[in-house]
Amino acid sequence: MKSKFYLFLLLAFISTGLKAATNTAIVNGGNWSSAGTWSLARIPANGDNIVISAGYTVIFDNSSSLNGVTINISGTLNFSQNNTLALDAASTVIIGSGGSITATHATPNELLTIAGKTKYDGKNDGTITGPAEATAATGSSPTGFTNIVLPVTFVSFSANRSNDAVQLIWNTTNEINNSHFEVERSADGTNWETIGEVAAGTSSLADSYTYTDESAPSAQTQYRICQIDVNGNFIYSTIVLVSGTQTTTAQPTIIASGKTISIFPANASGNRLFVRVITISGQVLQQQSFETASARIDLTVSTSTVGVYVVQVTDGSQWSVAKKVML
Repeated sequence: MKSKFYLFLLLAFISTGLKAATNTAIVNGGNWSSAGTWSLARIPANGDNIVISAGYTVIFDNSSSLNGVTINISGTLNFSQNNTLALDAASTVIIGSGGSITATHATPNELLTIAGKTKYDGKNDGTITGPAEATAATGSSPTGFTNIVLPVTFVSFSANRSNDAVQLIWNTTNEINNSHFEVERSADGTNWETIGEVAAGTSSLADSYTYTDESAPSAQTQYRICQIDVNGNFIYSTIVLVSGTQTTTAQPTIIASGKTISIFPANASGNRLFVRVITISGQVLQQQSFETASARIDLTVSTSTVGVYVVQVTDGSQWSVAKKVML
């Protein structure tokens, strides 16, 4: 895999020029200090790329100091009482579209600092939503985070195996100066290889892409998409996991009527589903999780603006499906 510098997930530019760390800690939801919260089965360490995926909340429940990390928040990072996350000057925090940093029980001691400078103060800053980033070069609370323009917004990403091949499908919006995509796979979530390249589309609103891995390993495999812009900066999609045995993932049916979206899960038993309503420009208008999916889910959309929206339904790990609807 060729070297890439700057930017992991949603970052537009990192001035230090350090190579992205190898280890990627993906969140499953839970307390920061619990090893079971993270895909690497340990709490985040120096040099990690830390990803809080959409639909998940991490409770920052124990003060910690980390160096050389990138924290990408598409879900929620929630500070609990009297805890500080202290990062060094080589670290970056990125809040993606639909992501947030908040403090449920705000106290003066709930802090996020970079190089000794307070970027988030739970007592005074409330909730900060993305897309935004904080680095050593940005200001101090309450302006510790600055708004950023994402080169591409990933709406959805899914993978399905058929015999020895795996088909990848991803949807995007807001493509700005997009050069191309690289498809990467991994057997362990740590070591990644580039297996293919897909040319960028031409739409500034929405595009859909596919790639088939004809030589997919027979074992369980992880995939991600790396988007590279014309200046060489890049962002990553979320990671999807494909089973090592032949699987056919049944997708839910999505129907819109007025301001109500009805979702009919293909297999309701034991599923935890996440539903997001996204504007065509990539802004997350509404999101909700369902711990146990019934045979039908009805979601009323709180908008008075008539237009085209994207409805994304995902189980948060192995598959994601999106559909354009008129509301």
